[in-house]
Amino acid sequence: MESTIEIRWSGDPGKIKRAIQSIEPDDPDAFNVDFVHHESSIEAIITVKANSLSTAKATADDILACLGAATVAGDVLED
Repeated sequence: MESTIEIRWSGDPGKIKRAIQSIEPDDPDAFNVDFVHHESSIEAIITVKANSLSTAKATADDILACLGAATVAGDVLED
C-alpha cells in the first residue's frame, strides 16, 4: 500500500529555495517539491511517496533533518 506524507514550509523565498536546492540532488525520485508563491513569501510543498508508511516517514525525517541543517548553514553564512 502506497503511503504519502506532505510537508509544507512557508517563509522567506530565498532561504526556502536555497535549502530545497541543497537537498534535491540526494534522491530526486524519493520526493517532489512544488512552490506556491504568496505576496511576500513562498510555500514549499514537499510530497513523499513510498511503498510503506515506515519508509515514507524515514524519508520525511531525513528531508526535515537536511532542511534544518541547510537552513542553519545558510544563516551562519549570511552572518
